[in-house]
Amino acid sequence: MNAGARIICSGELIEQVWMQVEDMAGSLSALTETALENGEFAGLRSAGVAKPKYEQSASGWSTTSYGISFPVMEKKRRKSVPAAWINYQISVFGGGVPPHQDGTKSIGPVVHVSFWHDPTDFTDQGLYVEFPPAWDDCGIKDGRLLVWDGEEGDAFAQWTFSIRLLEMNDEDALRKSIIEPVKALLAGVQAAQALPAGLAGLVFYTSEDQSVPGWNLIASVAG
Repeated sequence: MNAGARIICSGELIEQVWMQVEDMAGSLSALTETALENGEFAGLRSAGVAKPKYEQSASGWSTTSYGISFPVMEKKRRKSVPAAWINYQISVFGGGVPPHQDGTKSIGPVVHVSFWHDPTDFTDQGLYVEFPPAWDDCGIKDGRLLVWDGEEGDAFAQWTFSIRLLEMNDEDALRKSIIEPVKALLAGVQAAQALPAGLAGLVFYTSEDQSVPGWNLIASVAG
């Protein structure tokens, strides 16, 4: 195969991958909107229109991550002012894919699921998931939920968990591995129960020494 043919094949493969990502994002968005309409996220309701974002590679030739953020507010509020955001960041390759504990392997494409005070923004370091992370106050609960210091007991405490895309084969998988855990975490269920070890696609994290510059989060999967 000559260079021109390889370039065409690579371009077609990338296009197919992002078509699948967009299909998945569409299903996830529909599930999230339904859950908000039905008050399934601890009574939170929509506070406006979801915001999509894209991250480009350093060369600018390809997209590495896609994010969509859903503004939410407490049901008793009358004005549609977001109190927090449910964020989904789908990272296919690049800095949004966590490093595997075995340096010879890749964890593969992931969706980072977050409940944050801000929407995902790839132009503002700290408002999207990247590795090494830009945060200096991040902790890990039960090896699976990223949390932030000083927010224990906060009604809008921020958190993030990650799911491998390769195991999200249909809408039912998205519901079980993403929507149901979000419901549980917002309802105050502990991380180990909301994100059981056998949950399909669940990514586990350990942290390097955060006092050392360039520290990183290291990922692994069950089994």
